[in-house]
Amino acid sequence: MAAGSALYHGDNLAVLRRHVADESIDLIYLDPPFNSNATYDVLVGSGDGTNAATRIEAFDDTWRWDDDAAEAFEQVVSAGPEIARAMLAYRTLLGESAMLAYLSMMAPRLIELRRVLKPTGSIYLHCDPKASAHLRLLMDAVFGAGNFVNEIIWSYRTGGMSKRWFARKHDVILFYAKGPEYKFTQQREKSYLAHRYGFSNVTIEEDEGGFYTMVGMRDVWDIPALRGNQPEALGYPTQKPLRILERIIEASSRPGDVVLDPFCGCGTALAASEKLGRSWIGIDIAHPAVSLVKRRLAAMGSSDYELGELLSLGA
Repeated sequence: MAAGSALYHGDNLAVLRRHVADESIDLIYLDPPFNSNATYDVLVGSGDGTNAATRIEAFDDTWRWDDDAAEAFEQVVSAGPEIARAMLAYRTLLGESAMLAYLSMMAPRLIELRRVLKPTGSIYLHCDPKASAHLRLLMDAVFGAGNFVNEIIWSYRTGGMSKRWFARKHDVILFYAKGPEYKFTQQREKSYLAHRYGFSNVTIEEDEGGFYTMVGMRDVWDIPALRGNQPEALGYPTQKPLRILERIIEASSRPGDVVLDPFCGCGTALAASEKLGRSWIGIDIAHPAVSLVKRRLAAMGSSDYELGELLSLGA
């Protein structure tokens, strides 16, 4: 069991401000909405004849510039000079647009995430190329450009393509540290060789793929995306493979550390943390997501966690 773990149903900004202490988190992973202008459904039920599968709305990833977005923007601008300069520049560049509304939602949450992160902690922000350039500059403003560590590319192969552009088959994971003393354990991977050769101090091994050596892991991760017929797939529209989260958690935390996912969705980061002996905090505003996380944890035999609800700052 992951003692000290907690799952919250509510607005992550409210939960962070009310329930997460300064410098209490070792590792943050977030897979927020991508500003995809789409509505996502979750599959509920087994569809095996005994419990018919139905689809219900999980979340709406649609943003617009309105009074709420304008208010959020003004609050962010008052938060400090670095973030103010970034947001005012975005307003000049993007105008009062859906992207500016999206960034006005993300900015205060990134500020809170920096507050709760330990000096030795790290944050991994998962996004797609549509928003990654804007989010990287926003991360520079909040965490400092000097604390950027890696831009990780998750490469995958799924169906669908266009005759008008190269197939868009990758996500971006932005890896930032809180400061220079961040935790990191190098991960290793196989590097296959065309021929069996090498220096005397290099170990060459062989498997069904051929000869290989073990090298430091690259920042391009070729991990298959989940498909609906895989046992791991839960029917959640933006579910990420467990291997991605295991890799991040093993690299940037230690057993007993606390991992936070403020947009936890179907709970992959929480499941990986539980498996690897980390405590965790998960937050999601969508009730179907929280219900799915509870079922997922129960299937793992995990029940030793706090369950709370805080839908808004006024709750």
